Amino acid sequence: MDSVSVLPDSVLRVVQRWNPASDPGRQIAAETSSGTRIYVVGPPRCGREDVARMFNASDDCSTVTREVDADVVLLVVDAASVIGREDLLLLDDAAESGIPVVVALTRVDVYRDWQAVRRRDAEILASHCTAFAQAPVVPIAPGQEQSLVAVVSRAAREREAGGSDSGVIAQTRRMIEIEIRNLRDSVSGAELRAERSQLLADRDGRRGERLVQVRSRLQRARGDLSQQIAEATRATVAGARAWVDAASRAELGSVPTRLQHEVDHHTRVFDAAMAAAVEVAGTTGYMPSPRIPEGPPRRQRGNEDRVTILVGASAGLGLGRIAVTPLEMIPALEFASIPVTLVLGGAAAWWLARTRGLTADRAYSRSWIVESMSTVRAQWEQRVQSVLLEAEADLGAAIMAESREQVASAQARIVEIDGELRELAAARSGQLASCERDLAVLNAAY
Repeated sequence: MDSVSVLPDSVLRVVQRWNPASDPGRQIAAETSSGTRIYVVGPPRCGREDVARMFNASDDCSTVTREVDADVVLLVVDAASVIGREDLLLLDDAAESGIPVVVALTRVDVYRDWQAVRRRDAEILASHCTAFAQAPVVPIAPGQEQSLVAVVSRAAREREAGGSDSGVIAQTRRMIEIEIRNLRDSVSGAELRAERSQLLADRDGRRGERLVQVRSRLQRARGDLSQQIAEATRATVAGARAWVDAASRAELGSVPTRLQHEVDHHTRVFDAAMAAAVEVAGTTGYMPSPRIPEGPPRRQRGNEDRVTILVGASAGLGLGRIAVTPLEMIPALEFASIPVTLVLGGAAAWWLARTRGLTADRAYSRSWIVESMSTVRAQWEQRVQSVLLEAEADLGAAIMAESREQVASAQARIVEIDGELRELAAARSGQLASCERDLAVLNAAY
């Protein structure tokens, strides 16, 4: 049977734009030689395979593997329970494409309350989609399979009759309404909005957090280095004093050299610790290395040394007198008692004065070491303070500069995103307006 569309041009353009498959602008020829094409769906173990074999064995019907090639979509369900959400999902594509739907209810001979299930299935289909309100639910009992074939064939013929102008208009109207609903429900640009929110949250590159981390790290390094400086000072003083206690008078002159060597060693250790703390190598190149003061001045001899000489001479004379007493008992050696007494007195005075001087020099060196290390410790602390303050300023300036670059880059990207979002909103508004105009054209015509 042939029919020619007589739609108005305005309606024809809308239908051709939305539903080109209906092709109402040219003659429609009914092709019945190929029979009714059925797309069979259903949950597992519902008898779907048996129903498909029944249709394939029929001369008037055949099954297809794609829904787009079908004239009718057949949903096969078991009478044991009502249609579920998973079953309805199998029909969503059919609702959008306008393909008629038929439900086959199997195993009705097993379950006595299948009629209640059938009524409930019809209610579920109608509430799920208005396109399924008239979908027939056909019970399949043994020996009554041909009733299902008749229902499916009738649905296919009704769909073919729906190729007339009124059917095409209704189908196109449903397609436009679905598109309008999708446009209104969808939120375009969700990824762009998420990216914009992320840029707004992190556009300064976590500047405040990074500055706090830098200050915290440098403060911790300052405390650790202060403790290390105190320990190094105590260890150096203790080692130098122990060495001085065992040094001879000639070795005492090398105290400044030995002390400076220890100071240089500890300075290198502190520099490495500071470089690790600020994570920058060579941070102390502009700071002079700590130096101990010049060698201790020569100790001035005082009254104690003179008294020591007198005491030594007096003690030596006394010892000399005791030593030469036996000589005085021999008349021939009596003349030698005086020189011996003087020699012993002078030797005792020299030894006592020298011993007293070495002890005083050691005490003087120990005192000088303590004073010198106090000066070096102050230099160490000043060096650490200067390096860490300079490092804090440099790292803070680097973070601020990087943050400014990130803010500028993020702001530029935010401007781009805002423009893209405006374009999406304008496009969505234009699409909605176009859909509403097309729907108004169809509503005005029919």
